[in-house]
Amino acid sequence: MSEKVLRFPVEYFDGGWKKGEAVVDKTSLSFAGVRIPFKDIQDLEKVQYEGKNAIRIKKDNKNYYISFGKTQDQIFRYLAFNLKSDRFAVYFLSPATRGGVVVKDSKWDKGYLCITDEALWFLSSSKQIRISVDSLGSVEKDLRTVGKKQRVVLVITHVENGEVITSFVLCPETTLEMLQNYIQNIIDTYKPKDKLSEVEEQILTMVYTGVDSVGVESILGISTEELNKLYDKLVDMGLARVVKIRKEIELTPRGVALVNDIMKKAAVR
Repeated sequence: MSEKVLRFPVEYFDGGWKKGEAVVDKTSLSFAGVRIPFKDIQDLEKVQYEGKNAIRIKKDNKNYYISFGKTQDQIFRYLAFNLKSDRFAVYFLSPATRGGVVVKDSKWDKGYLCITDEALWFLSSSKQIRISVDSLGSVEKDLRTVGKKQRVVLVITHVENGEVITSFVLCPETTLEMLQNYIQNIIDTYKPKDKLSEVEEQILTMVYTGVDSVGVESILGISTEELNKLYDKLVDMGLARVVKIRKEIELTPRGVALVNDIMKKAAVR
């Protein structure tokens, strides 16, 4: 994308999908009479929207949906590197583990860790990884072997499709400390304000491991009515969502992240 101005045929959503043209220059994206300066993009995401693969662009708390067709990946990468964010030069390994298993062939990348209103990003020439802030689970410092040396790295966990994903970040320790505090504040913002009871923690853990409502009732010795009330609380807290008429729930990314935290605490008791 070295030219000063590029034009692309696109489809944009405005009460339905409409054909048009997008113009990309050094500072902005324009389409259908709308101009979006890159510095005003609050968030960016690849989505499936109303039957099309599209890019969701958030500006001034409003979402725009645009399908760029064959140039979608190219445009997404360009926008990701230019959106409004707090940006830190780092080395990152993402994903490092998936569901507790080391990801083969995953390599360290030199790039940026960027933080927007709604997401944490790992950006390099080959990767544009978006992690929604409400799927973040934990952040902590740990020792890892990097280039045959023991180095202090930042370990960040998040949830993707029900699995806990771990990423590593390497940068100067003063920046590492600041990033840990920054990301921890974000995680704390999205944590449930109400403390869970031991029974509620047990229910979350059982749902995570695949136990259905009948099994939960049997194990805990409670009635359907009692369980439904507990389920309602977990749903209201954003930790779960209802998936069946006979109330069954599945955990949201926030719920899975909390279970991961519960299990870690139980392991050190």
